[in-house]
Amino acid sequence: MHILGKILAFLVVIAAIVASIFTSKLVMVRNSWTAKSVTSKNKFSTNLPEIEKLQAKIDSLKSELFRSEELWGIPWNGVETNIKNAAEGTLIVNIGTSNGVRQNLALHGFEIAADGSSIYRGSFSPTEVGDANATLKPNWRATAEDVSKWQGGNWRWRNALPSGYQDNFDRQLLAILKLEETLADRRRTLIGQKELLEQANDGLKMREAELVGGDVLEKSPSVEPEFRDGLVSAIEQSEEERNKTLQKVDELRRKVRNVQAEIERLQTENKELVQRLPEPGPRNAVTQKK
Repeated sequence: MHILGKILAFLVVIAAIVASIFTSKLVMVRNSWTAKSVTSKNKFSTNLPEIEKLQAKIDSLKSELFRSEELWGIPWNGVETNIKNAAEGTLIVNIGTSNGVRQNLALHGFEIAADGSSIYRGSFSPTEVGDANATLKPNWRATAEDVSKWQGGNWRWRNALPSGYQDNFDRQLLAILKLEETLADRRRTLIGQKELLEQANDGLKMREAELVGGDVLEKSPSVEPEFRDGLVSAIEQSEEERNKTLQKVDELRRKVRNVQAEIERLQTENKELVQRLPEPGPRNAVTQKK
């Protein structure tokens, strides 16, 4: 019984060591998943607006570079220009026949910003020409989105393109037409991307719920705790059960120790009682007495 007690005590120590190792591993896994979830969510939310902002800036700079590579023909500076019909993109300018404007003459308009920079708004042709004013229509398919960006005021107008620049202008028109033709596709793509984003958010919500719990998890009693209440809760329950197990093991160890102590005490008492017994006399003496 003494050896059995030692074996049980040794097993208790081993069980405690193994439980400590598994506990540390569980804590490390829980902390790792929590850190990854928070980092991924913050990184996604932080970088998305900056990427969209930089992409818009790149597109704007490319467009500005294309429009600013060359000067246009003979200018009319400081021409008062106003939008007549935003749906059609028609303009009214305060230059007319007295300034050399006539029918079938292509005019190229530059909107002048407050800082003095210019934005090319396209090629226009006169539909009505007076002595001091004219109505112009775009020679390209203007959209309401394009016209909404125009600002009335003092524009610069030119009547010709530099030599060799017509090809660049045609490529710009083709690019605009291509953009208009693919706008519906881009919008469909955007809708698809929004759906993917919603799915990704749902997936992220599910992953977070699997980690820390949530309403999206099934609450059936037949489901494992980690899939019902989340991994963190399951780990906490496992830790609580482990602590209870360790407590029971400690109680058993104490009981075994007490039983072992009681056995040793009884053995000591038995030895003492045996030593108190009288010594038996010689066998032959007993025979003679009889």
